[in-house]
Amino acid sequence: MSRKTITQELTGGKTKRQRIWDLIRATGGSTFEASEVTPGDIHRETSKCYLESLVRGEYLGCNLIGNSKQYFLINDAGIEAPRVTKQGDKVTQGQGNEALWGAMQALGSFNTRVLAEMAGVMETTVKSYCKMLSCAGYLTVDKKGKGMGSGGIGTQYRLLTSKVNGPRPPMITRLKAVYDPNIHEIVWQQNADHAIEALEDTL
Repeated sequence: MSRKTITQELTGGKTKRQRIWDLIRATGGSTFEASEVTPGDIHRETSKCYLESLVRGEYLGCNLIGNSKQYFLINDAGIEAPRVTKQGDKVTQGQGNEALWGAMQALGSFNTRVLAEMAGVMETTVKSYCKMLSCAGYLTVDKKGKGMGSGGIGTQYRLLTSKVNGPRPPMITRLKAVYDPNIHEIVWQQNADHAIEALEDTL
């Protein structure tokens, strides 16, 4: 059986973690077991692992009744599923992208050097991020950069306001796919067969 395309794999445009979180919020604070917030196509252990992370991060409470764990929501963080490590700590990866995304919207038109200075991010990171967003159609190139080092001129980009779908920055997976968490969609990818696997690894 051949693999589905990315848009088919992301049923409803949402990741596994997001779909579990949606079911948790739908409980309205009532107690639930892991099976009640685990979609049928998601492995039970995957759901249990995320639930335990949310307990450690103090998003969920948990009581042991007999041999059954009963969870309940104690911190509704909003629509977006919390990104936490197994220890319950907030995932900080991507904060540089958040700074870049905010700076892009503030500036509108920018070169990579100015953007790097404003966002406090290394210019090499900025160049890579801008290149991917350009491929995905979020940025247009007003003027190509030239030269290297301190005397070089960075590429001048312009952010297309029509592509700003929300406050969260587009994310780049390790296999070079651009995912927009505001609309829960892969918007561009180099390799559709592998990008969804990378997305699930990083979200």
